[in-house]
Amino acid sequence: MRKKLSELKPGESARIVQIDPSVKSRIAGMGIRAGEKVKLASRQPFRGPLVVVVKGRETSLGKSLASLIVVEVKE
Repeated sequence: MRKKLSELKPGESARIVQIDPSVKSRIAGMGIRAGEKVKLASRQPFRGPLVVVVKGRETSLGKSLASLIVVEVKE
């Protein structure tokens, strides 16, 4: 099932399948690329950032940025 990265639940893992071209180069340095496995570690309160794990490294993404990334979740 495909959904936005911002829709994952904490602890849920998925594979990145599509990234909006407008942010692709900006987040590539974080290791966030199509084909990579990503796990949502936590959501910060009050519309704060999402903490994701990619290649064993934690990084924070704003919810609006995470909504531009499409992931495939195994059911």
